[in-house]
Amino acid sequence: MNLLWFVILAGYAVCAVQSITGLSAKRPGANRLALGALAVSFTAHTVWLLNEGIKSGRCPLVDAQEKSAFLSWCLIVAYLVIQRWYKANALRAFVFPLIFVLASIAAILPGTTEHPEGITSPVQRILLAVHAGLIMLSYAAFFIAFGAGLMFIIQERELKLKRFGLIFFRLPSLDTCDAISFKSMSAGFLLLTLGIAAGIIWSRVRDGIFWHGQPIEVFSVFTWIVYLLIIQSRINAGWGGRRAALASIVGFMLVIVSLAGVRYLGALHVFG
Repeated sequence: MNLLWFVILAGYAVCAVQSITGLSAKRPGANRLALGALAVSFTAHTVWLLNEGIKSGRCPLVDAQEKSAFLSWCLIVAYLVIQRWYKANALRAFVFPLIFVLASIAAILPGTTEHPEGITSPVQRILLAVHAGLIMLSYAAFFIAFGAGLMFIIQERELKLKRFGLIFFRLPSLDTCDAISFKSMSAGFLLLTLGIAAGIIWSRVRDGIFWHGQPIEVFSVFTWIVYLLIIQSRINAGWGGRRAALASIVGFMLVIVSLAGVRYLGALHVFG
């Protein structure tokens, strides 16, 4: 583990601890410390990704280390976008622990400077970067939807029980949680659609066929169909609230399985 990863993990650890403790007490000083730690860690994280890409001469999205590093980076970007719109500070407690775990996995896993087999032209390299990058961005959006879904479930439970703990007053309203979940899920679905399309085109350019029938390809399409049904139900059937929150959690589980599958299913995929 190099020095950059120590800086990255230390900063994200501070953010994770502050985000959780901030649900029970307001500590302005700790909040400023966490923001400073996030700025330093995110900058170091960006530098690591850029350096990895320059050093290897390709997009840093080939092995499991790079995948985890890029996904955690995307998750921060997704959080900052949502925070800009909704000022949902409590969302940090459901996002930064995930960021720290993903970054820790990236720091521990061995890296590689090898190029994926069969990538012989600039077009293939570009398509690979677009495909992998869009998929990771979509997963980050789904992670945000998962966090918003959890906030909705927790707040609704306290309302039903009429037991209002400190965490209740730190959470955004049910409508805000629902809006964050829906918009994040919609953005993730669009990105996933574009990522799958880019992958199909890349497969055609690389191997001359659109579909290999590998398990990870089948599972990715299955995940896409599940999110399509969730979004379609929300739009056409007014399917929101608790059911939508639970659906975002189920979708998140599919994403986790898909992430594991990228490493262990289908030799044609370059991740892992």
